[in-house]
Amino acid sequence: MEKKFLAAIAVVAWFALIGQFYLQFNSGVAPKAELLVRFFSYFTIQSNLLIAIASTSVSLFSNTIFGEFFKKHTTKTALTVYILVVALVYNVVLRFLWTFTGWGALVNELLHVVVPLLFLIYWCSFVVKRFLKWSNLWWWLCYPLVYCIVVMLRGNYSGFYPYPFLNIDKLGLQNVLVNCLAVTALFAILSILFIAIGKWQAKKIGH
Repeated sequence: MEKKFLAAIAVVAWFALIGQFYLQFNSGVAPKAELLVRFFSYFTIQSNLLIAIASTSVSLFSNTIFGEFFKKHTTKTALTVYILVVALVYNVVLRFLWTFTGWGALVNELLHVVVPLLFLIYWCSFVVKRFLKWSNLWWWLCYPLVYCIVVMLRGNYSGFYPYPFLNIDKLGLQNVLVNCLAVTALFAILSILFIAIGKWQAKKIGH
């Protein structure tokens, strides 16, 4: 049942990613090489891509190096945190900034609502949580931190920032750093919540 559920997530995630790639790559708003870089500069795309790779690896190639890595409860929980941050930031902060129609609207909802919801259901239903440790938090925060640094450095060079709240040119460095701290706090809060759930389950089983 677990592998079938992951396979379904993989199908949805790959469909959304390929659809979004096609739409963006053919948008004509920038040279093809730049559009390619921009596509992979979105945390939404990176997180959904990790979900797609993880779901495919565990459901079809569980005995490979990738399968073994993505089968880890810590890896699955980190991915759940990342994709939930995508959903929360988009639906609370960014949803009303852009309007999508047709296929764009469909893939947008898949990337920001459907995949996050499906993977959260997967985490709640199948992931072993009782072995999570508080120290996992610091490792999980490394990826978002590196992402912010890379995006801001490239934005300073290219003038393109994937998200408005990271735009140093318009907001200034101080405001962007405040925004980064706020998003980091969201990552940390979700991580602490998930680890706490794991600790609660371990205590419950122990009794």
